[in-house]
Order: sequence, then structure tokens, then C-alpha cells
Amino acid sequence: MFISTLPPIHMEGLMEEMIAHSLVDGVRYNIGGYSAYKPKETLERILGLTEEYKKKFWLDLKGRQLRISRWTMGSLGKATLNHKIQVDTPARVYFRGNDWSEIKVVNGDTIFVDPLPKNAVGEGQAINIHGDNLKIFGYLTDDDREYIDAAAKLGMHSFMLSFVEGLEDAEEFEQALGYGYRGMGVDEVFKIESPKGMEFVRQLGSSGIPSELYTLMAARDDWFTNTIPRPQILKDLEDMVKIDPKAIVASHIFGGLEGAGMVTMADLSDLYLMRHFGYKNFMLSDGISKRHFKKAVEAWEEFLDYFPMEERNE
Repeated sequence: MFISTLPPIHMEGLMEEMIAHSLVDGVRYNIGGYSAYKPKETLERILGLTEEYKKKFWLDLKGRQLRISRWTMGSLGKATLNHKIQVDTPARVYFRGNDWSEIKVVNGDTIFVDPLPKNAVGEGQAINIHGDNLKIFGYLTDDDREYIDAAAKLGMHSFMLSFVEGLEDAEEFEQALGYGYRGMGVDEVFKIESPKGMEFVRQLGSSGIPSELYTLMAARDDWFTNTIPRPQILKDLEDMVKIDPKAIVASHIFGGLEGAGMVTMADLSDLYLMRHFGYKNFMLSDGISKRHFKKAVEAWEEFLDYFPMEERNE
């Protein structure tokens, strides 16, 4: 299965091109990207196309993922986050592109950093924090709850839950959705983005939850940033698809399109390794989908010519 990430909803041409494409089996909408419309209208616009073209549609909730909700410009180095946090200082905050700053002070949902990040930091940008005794308070955000309410009214059943690290995260989501006990028609994808999330995955086999009631996702961008030592993630990726053969692998797919403007040897090697591990389901990131969709699907088609899937929609 090949999944693409939808662009902002006002980019109507690209959105329909993506959903209609014959190689795209499903799409996800990342609510962290913001929309020009209210949650219910946003979802209705997507559903209109996914139902027309008979494509799978997941709503991607942000959960525990830390994002900047307000960045104070200039030389103040102050950022307000979407969650209250606690961490021993000094700690490090990592931005996209592996840029980092030191956290000097934490005050609830606000951090003060020095030095300032090298590149521009904007509202909605995802971050990762490394430090002793890190605690992120709460799972669902206010935005998550607004979209969950809209999705429930529209009868949606397919969701991706970011930064899942325990069953209590899924239970908080299910309680907000109002569907009751897990498995009552709800399709949940647990996005694994941290070593703690992988610890949870290793315990799933003894949890008593039937494997058909969830799907795992290797969300490799944040997961790689949060993994020390780095090579451990390869062992984790290999183990994940053994635990859940229907697992989805995401992020870093055709990353050369962002850096080099072309698919690289590293891109092809990565795809081949993930297939060798046993992955059959792949998802493009926000950036690749939005800025390089045509080149990415062309590269995917070429890859399938040499290494075909046994069956589509596995």
C-alpha cells in the first residue's frame, strides 16, 4: 500500500491529483498543518474526494507530539508549546534539519532557549526535546479534540495517533471519540516516534489486544531524532514488522528529492532495506507529498518495476 500526505486543503488541485492517482491507495490529513476551514468543513472536503475516488482516508491527530504554538520573534528566544512540559535544565530542543538550541528555562508550556535557532521557526513546527526527567502533560490537544468531534459527527473510523507510548493514549482517544471499547469499528494506527513507544510495541503481544484491532507505523523522522545510539532504530524497525506484518513505514522516503532534487542511491537502498525487513506499506511525508509528489510517485513506480509487491493493498 502506498499512502500520500495531503497538502493544505486550499491547495485543491494538488489534493485532487493526489487522491485520484492510480498508485495512491490511501491518504492522510495531518491536522498539524492547519486549515483555512473549520474542522468539519475540512473533513467534508476531503471525504468528498476520497469517497469519489474510493480511497482510504486517515485523520492524523497530533497527540503527544510537541509543536510550537507561538514563537516570539527577535532576540528573545521564547517559544510557547502545545503541551505543558517538565524537564531538567539545561536540555536540548531539536528543530527540523537537526538544528538545536539549549533550553535554559521552562515555565509550563513556555521555553526560553539560547542560542537562537539558525533557521526560521514558525507556528506549528514540530520539535523534540532531549533532557532528563522529561514529562509531557496530557495526550490529546485542543485541536485534536475539535477534529475528533467533527470526525465523529461525520461517521469517520480511521485515525492515526501520533507519539503513542502506551495503551492509555489510545484509551484517551477512544473516550474522546465516544465509540467505547477498542475495536468497535475504529481503525487505529499507532505512530511510534520514540524509544518509549517501541517499548510499548514490544509489550503489545502480551496486552491481550488482538493484532487486527490496530496497525503500527514507524514514523522514522522524530523516532530517529529521539533514538540514542542511532543504529538501534534499525533493529527496532526490523522487530516492528515482525510484531505487526501490516505495519506502515513512513518518513525519509525519497528524501533526496528535498535535499538533492532527485532520488538518490540512499533513497533506493532505504526502500530495498525496508522491503527486505518485510514492510509492504509506505507513506510519504508532508514535505515530499506537497513539494515533490509527481517525482515521488514516478520513483515509486520505477521501484515497483524492479521490486513488485506481491499484491496491492496488502
